[in-house]
Amino acid sequence: MGNEASSVGLSGDGARQSKADRVYLSVKQAIVSGELPPNALIDKIELSARFQVSRLSVTAAVNRLAFEKLVVVEPQRGSYVAKIRLSDARQWMLVRRALEMEVVATCARELPDAAIERLGRNIAYQRTALDAGDMQGFHELDTVLHLQLVDALGWGRVAEILDPVRTHLERVRRTLLPEPGRMVRTFGEHQEIYRALASREPEAAREAMGRHLDQVLRELEIFVTRHPGFFEA
Repeated sequence: MGNEASSVGLSGDGARQSKADRVYLSVKQAIVSGELPPNALIDKIELSARFQVSRLSVTAAVNRLAFEKLVVVEPQRGSYVAKIRLSDARQWMLVRRALEMEVVATCARELPDAAIERLGRNIAYQRTALDAGDMQGFHELDTVLHLQLVDALGWGRVAEILDPVRTHLERVRRTLLPEPGRMVRTFGEHQEIYRALASREPEAAREAMGRHLDQVLRELEIFVTRHPGFFEA
């Protein structure tokens, strides 16, 4: 299920995490990354043995994931990775689109040149990952680019709203990224966003971000028609 030192949710005080936190973070990373697909069984006995923690700690972690709608707990049957609900994905994308369009427009107006340059370096690294066929590296840079925009503004409250939305949409993006041509198209969309930022054109940046996120939703709809049953309606 991946290394418990995963970057998801970890910070410098990782040594002070509870046993339940360690299980929670590892399982969450496995779900978000797609390593644990929808309907996969959450084996509490295996988790307890692997992390050398009590069943109580594992249950606490699973219940937390269930609260976040990443796991379904069924009495007498066990715990399973939740399917991705298509209706939820559409709503999450609506929220993300509205917020990130405003974020990127504000970035174009207000970010100092040094912050814009840092975004440009991310785009350059994306090109390197794309040329090398490094899908995982490209995906990580994609995630960081969107985080950089909010962080550069210091908009902590917006980040708090976007974090759970992105967690769920991350499962969708991980599903779509292997689709033929998606990585190339994503890079082109990111270039368009960056050009608008570098040119200090807020409306162009807003529109480019909207097109980028709209394309993700369109490709999700296409994926659903090709893979019926993967998502719940």
